[in-house]
Amino acid sequence: MDDLAELLGPFAGVPPTTRYNITPGQPIAALREDGAGARHLVPLHWGLVPAWSKGPDTRYSMFNARAETVADKPAFRAALRYRRCLVPVSGFYEWQAGGGDGKQPYAIVRPDRKPFAIAGLWEHWQGADGSELESGTLIVTAANRTLAPVHERMPVILAPDDFERWLDRHRQHPDDVSDLLRPCADDLLETYPVSTDVNNPRNDFAALTAPLED
Repeated sequence: MDDLAELLGPFAGVPPTTRYNITPGQPIAALREDGAGARHLVPLHWGLVPAWSKGPDTRYSMFNARAETVADKPAFRAALRYRRCLVPVSGFYEWQAGGGDGKQPYAIVRPDRKPFAIAGLWEHWQGADGSELESGTLIVTAANRTLAPVHERMPVILAPDDFERWLDRHRQHPDDVSDLLRPCADDLLETYPVSTDVNNPRNDFAALTAPLED
């Protein structure tokens, strides 16, 4: 909690329960600003559901938005203008393509193990029957030199000095924030292999993040 408050500053809302293996379709925590500029930490369904859509549709993958096209895609462009958020995490996983044994999962964390924030977007959907869903997506870009050996893409990780501009609801033109949608510095993160136990979404325990022994 102290690390989260240090990263995000003052906010309303209940800090999320510690998780070690969050997959699309599950809740993620996101920080957003209301009309008065107050910041709230809220749960979002991971997988954006546009307000104009008929509802969640598993045929489409909306849990990532590519930085190169996010301003143009109908599913994301309104959210980029009006509904930006931060998704705080302590790390994430990527899978390196390997040989016959399949892909090797890697944990990506800060060397000091402190949390960081990924650029995200959120939407509010309401069905004809009155049901409601708040959902979100993570913006991804080309991998930096640290992550490139593992995977060609990575989340857009924002520096704390850029949080205010990203969350500012008055900056409604994509050009106001487009320069932020870039890979982070090469020395911000480190990678190491972990057990393939993380491939099972039912597994959610601290040992998943332990380095894989030789």
